[in-house]
Amino acid sequence: MATLEIGWVNYRITEVNDWVIVHPSGKAENNEPLRVKYLFHRWLTQKGIRVIVDLKEISHFGVWEMGLLTSFKKEVDQRAGILRLCNLSSCLQGYFQHDRFAEQFEIYRDLECAMEAERN
Repeated sequence: MATLEIGWVNYRITEVNDWVIVHPSGKAENNEPLRVKYLFHRWLTQKGIRVIVDLKEISHFGVWEMGLLTSFKKEVDQRAGILRLCNLSSCLQGYFQHDRFAEQFEIYRDLECAMEAERN
């Protein structure tokens, strides 16, 4: 497990069963989306990378946090990988349901569901 502390967002990263699980916490700064490619270079260069972003500990969600997720999505898509989100708060679920971004992300109730979905 690794922890990267840059800006106001801390990232706890674990690797479980071929999944890279990212646990961001805190509030993003205006340049947070640009950091994703740099911070996760080790993982995001792998073809077919499988990433789950667990949003349980995110304290705020706004334009910069959305930029963080779209940056992850872009990097993962370029490598023909899978990106899933889980543990969205009820407020955040509402945001995704009423916004055009809902169609761009695979959203799961919790980490276990996100990891198991492919096996079914």
